[in-house]
Amino acid sequence: MYEGNQVDLQMTKTISADTVLDDTTHHCKVFRYDMEGDYIYLKLKEQDLTAISLDAKYQCYISTKKEILYCTGVVKERYQSEDGNMVIFRIENGFFSVPENKEE
Repeated sequence: MYEGNQVDLQMTKTISADTVLDDTTHHCKVFRYDMEGDYIYLKLKEQDLTAISLDAKYQCYISTKKEILYCTGVVKERYQSEDGNMVIFRIENGFFSVPENKEE
């Protein structure tokens, strides 16, 4: 459904007191979308997989051909595979459309 679409992942809140809020935008691509489990498997374009925290909430922006969608959630797992650096993102509240006049 969203496979191949570009993704921007941004930390919005830390869960652990030891985690520092990071305002970096991480660039990914949707590798696979699991609609039943509400998981998005993302291929991280960056080399540093540890830059993605397991103790934070993220906002995930997906660019489709027609619109930009976003959702919030947490990273459940991150790992290296033969496909590259992978991030498993758990969606918490569904998808929303970004208004066209929103400036980022």
